Amino acid sequence: RDFDAFDLRMRLPAVVSILHKAINCNGGVTYIHCTAGLGRAPAVALAYMFWIQGYKLSEAHSLLLSKRPCFPKLDAIKSATADILTGLKKKPVTLTWPGNDCSTVEISGLDIGWGQRIPLKYDEEQELWILDRELPDGRYEYKYVVDNEWLCNMNEPVTPINKDGHVNNYVQIFDNDPDSGSGVIWRRLTADDPELTKKERLIVRQFLEACPDE
Repeated sequence: RDFDAFDLRMRLPAVVSILHKAINCNGGVTYIHCTAGLGRAPAVALAYMFWIQGYKLSEAHSLLLSKRPCFPKLDAIKSATADILTGLKKKPVTLTWPGNDCSTVEISGLDIGWGQRIPLKYDEEQELWILDRELPDGRYEYKYVVDNEWLCNMNEPVTPINKDGHVNNYVQIFDNDPDSGSGVIWRRLTADDPELTKKERLIVRQFLEACPDE
């Protein structure tokens, strides 16, 4: 799952906590590495720069790219930041595929990554294939696999064509209440160029220091 953004989001706080404690113990120099050295290790370094060292995310990203080519998933870092500050809350989501002219319907993407699939259950009364799932706040791309053919449901939101030429369905889960503090934090931190306040950075630091050692 080296390139699975959701898995990175979930694991990032614990790993940055280990890095933060290691740097404090050994005088400030720690080697970070992952399988390819292109995604996860740079993301850990970037999150540390953003959370602990006081960089804006865009500044940290530019500095990292000036040292070596890499592809850290910025959206995963933004989401992990918001998770720490607002708590990891999940909301119910229902996704459907219409029709009874197929034998299997699965979904790939979402929170499981593109290398795995979740089967949908067929409801004869509604003539729908249905998946009920709970997801944390965030934006998730996915695609239906209908009798092993990868398809989009055009009745659900669809992304623009990405750099690889693909189009996917997506679902966006946020607290839309304008008076919700967590919703405001999520919208700000998942914008193009987020920056942490001094208070938020202190909260993140305390969270990392309180994480149990693995």
